[in-house]
Amino acid sequence: MADVLVKKRERKNDTVWEYRFEVASVNGKRQWISKSGFGTKGEAKREGKQAQRLYEQTGVAVKPTDMSFSDFLDYWIEHQCKLLCKQVTIEGYEKKIRLYIKPALGKYRLRSIRKNNIQDFINKMYNDGFSRNTLTSIKGILSKCFDYALEDDNGYITFNPCRNVTIPKPTSAPQTKTRYEPHVYIPSNMIDSIFNRFPIGQPTHIPLLLGFRCGLRLGEAYGCVWEDIDFEKKTLSVNRQVQWVSSKKIGRGGNRRNDVEYGFWYFSEPKYRSYRNIDLDDDLISILMNEKEKQEISEKYYGELGYFTRYYADEMIIHDGVVPDYYPSPINKIGTDETDYPINFVCRRENGTYISPRTMQHTSSVIHNQLQFEAFDYHSLRHTHTTMLIENGAPPIYVQKRLGHKNLDTTLNIYANHLTEKFKEQGNMVLNNIF
Repeated sequence: MADVLVKKRERKNDTVWEYRFEVASVNGKRQWISKSGFGTKGEAKREGKQAQRLYEQTGVAVKPTDMSFSDFLDYWIEHQCKLLCKQVTIEGYEKKIRLYIKPALGKYRLRSIRKNNIQDFINKMYNDGFSRNTLTSIKGILSKCFDYALEDDNGYITFNPCRNVTIPKPTSAPQTKTRYEPHVYIPSNMIDSIFNRFPIGQPTHIPLLLGFRCGLRLGEAYGCVWEDIDFEKKTLSVNRQVQWVSSKKIGRGGNRRNDVEYGFWYFSEPKYRSYRNIDLDDDLISILMNEKEKQEISEKYYGELGYFTRYYADEMIIHDGVVPDYYPSPINKIGTDETDYPINFVCRRENGTYISPRTMQHTSSVIHNQLQFEAFDYHSLRHTHTTMLIENGAPPIYVQKRLGHKNLDTTLNIYANHLTEKFKEQGNMVLNNIF
């Protein structure tokens, strides 16, 4: 057995030590296992010997117990999350890890982190004004990664330090006002202004209608295809959402200024698997029928000229609004290469090109700046739709099913808690009748 080599490595602000030993060759090429970051030569030698001994015994190099939590998080994302999670979930994890978890806990050794370290971290974020949703998400990430470290096959730690960590109750006032900005109810005069500014024929007119009249989420609205709409029954089947996989191609010579963003759109399940069939009002049915007829005429015209863009999915897409036992793929890629699964987008231009969710960024900017309604975001259309249904007497269970919520509390506590003028009038009428 060859000896473990130890080498000094100079960093920008300090000096560290690295161990290195040779292992079985692959395809005739020499292979090495190495680990850097040790404070002393003796520590590097000792850990290297342990890793080499375990390698010789099992054929697998066991990670040193002094692994930093930062390194372990990278390992967990690569070896666990990327095998089991949707791309959008992974991107959410990576963002929270990069912005919050690593700066606070990444420098500690994995095996050294205790419950009080995590509780102090959560308490600080709470006092800094982060919302309970953000704190719950971060606690979930920590709990999952420590569970993975605890598994028998991994054995990095002997207990999960995230267990019994609590999020401060709302009765305990944070030192800084919570950063959460609730979605707003859009008054009727502003709704009129929005649709006057983005009338029929504008790229975002249909997506705005689907948010306002159907309560769809942004990805659901832009993921609609014509097969989802039953014009006879006047229903829309919500079966998917559209998402973007983003990545960067590193510029030549490692120059970050030359980085190029690339990626693709894909279909995935609706958020929270909220498959559903919803009713459409007569006016919306008429608008959609006219849009479909216009698109069919345009497809024939541009198709004959050879300028019509068609899209395809890598796998089958679902159309019936019923929760399936499976979904074709967490990432069902959308592209222009022909497959057996053509896509007939509702949101598309005359020449067939896809009107993507990014168009809503410009629309929101116009509403903020030209219409002077800075509180607008697309999800506020969903809030407004819900409030209008409730204030006009729609049964709460009907609204819940229409929005795809798992429970009624979400519908009433979050989406239907806007005190509109109509609610005030109804309340005053009841008050006068009582007294």
